Amino acid sequence: MAKFTTSTYRKQASITSSIAFLPSIITTAFFLLALVMLYFETTPYSTAIEKRLPFDLVRDKENARIILSTLAASTISLTVFSFSMVMIVLSQASSNLSPRVIPGLTTARPHQLVLGFYIGTIIYIFLLLLSYKPDEKTQQTPAIAILIGLLLGIVCLILFVYFIHSVSKAIQVDNILNTIFLNATQALNQEEKAVKKTHAPANFRNAAPDHTLKNDANGYLKQIDLSALQQLATKHQVQLEILVEVGGFAVEGTPLLNYTNSPLPPEAQKELQGCFTFSQEEVVMKDYEQGVKQISEIAVKALSPGINDPGTAQKAIDFLTLLFIRRLKCTEHNCLLDEQQQVRVIDKTVTLNELMTRYLSPIRTYGKGDLQINIRLLKCFENMLHQQPAPEQVQAICSHATAVLKDADKAITNPLDRELLNEAVARLNILLKGVQLLAPLK
Repeated sequence: MAKFTTSTYRKQASITSSIAFLPSIITTAFFLLALVMLYFETTPYSTAIEKRLPFDLVRDKENARIILSTLAASTISLTVFSFSMVMIVLSQASSNLSPRVIPGLTTARPHQLVLGFYIGTIIYIFLLLLSYKPDEKTQQTPAIAILIGLLLGIVCLILFVYFIHSVSKAIQVDNILNTIFLNATQALNQEEKAVKKTHAPANFRNAAPDHTLKNDANGYLKQIDLSALQQLATKHQVQLEILVEVGGFAVEGTPLLNYTNSPLPPEAQKELQGCFTFSQEEVVMKDYEQGVKQISEIAVKALSPGINDPGTAQKAIDFLTLLFIRRLKCTEHNCLLDEQQQVRVIDKTVTLNELMTRYLSPIRTYGKGDLQINIRLLKCFENMLHQQPAPEQVQAICSHATAVLKDADKAITNPLDRELLNEAVARLNILLKGVQLLAPLK
């Protein structure tokens, strides 16, 4: 059952995340609309409605054909121009920001709606053109259907103006960073509510792990069915500890799970394996860490010699500060309990220190010679200390602040710049209140 669930989820996620998913639905709706209108034109209701309209409709067959042909050609031109521009924008975004922001731009719902409406209008007009039969002189002109086609063409023009505005706005760095930040914050809120996890108690390990379940697949871990794991752990009376995090790369034969109690039978081990979904492509998860990763990569790309945009890097550090503060305020929930409040599943979570190591260290490395980048990083730590973090979090913040100062000590030699850095260090030491004072630059 777990294997079926993960397989279904994999197919569903692949289909719904495709750029062609929503346009396909809209195109099908327009196709059905064209068939309905062609049928409606053959009924007496069509003639009755035409007589009640306060304006004249297209009656001449040749004029109707010219109008429909013009509409089809114009809509095709709009479609080609619009999405040629999208390809140019995506190329610039990939080279100037990060390739990881491209899926968010291509799969944006408004852009898919515009694409679907364009293609649907073209299909609608083509079906009207195919309905004409030159050898039948008594054939009635589908006047109402043509009127609807004209309205669809006008809507396409309106959507074209909206599309130009939307794409030009979506590619701005501020909007991209803000969108990633909001998505990451929303994902973190959903992660806290999705599965009923709890904070690990002091003695959450009832016993040392006795056995290890080896991985039987290669690739990136895409999803873990925690509910199914909890049910299996309760069923077999074992305690499971996940050793691979979602999005991480795993190789066949490497440890996947630790569990206590007697060895599980092959059938149970196969069921546990079925709770893990792997992908050969790197997983672009819509989660909190993915947002932090994207913002960090934008900052690193901005600091590269080819781009040389420290202002964007500083903005990215500000957004990372907000995300780290949001993560700092969250209680670490990594355990699933059974009905008897016994720990059954221990999930692998990424600590705040690991996040800072992964995504602040590259910025520190590439921006160590820039005074403003170093000051902005120290300001990030200062803002985090204002949130009254736990002692282990204070320790992590101090270690990263020390790393920034050590790199700056080697890269920045100007006395004025070093004095400004020491002022930032003094502000940090005031917040530390003697717990672990940072050494200023000499």
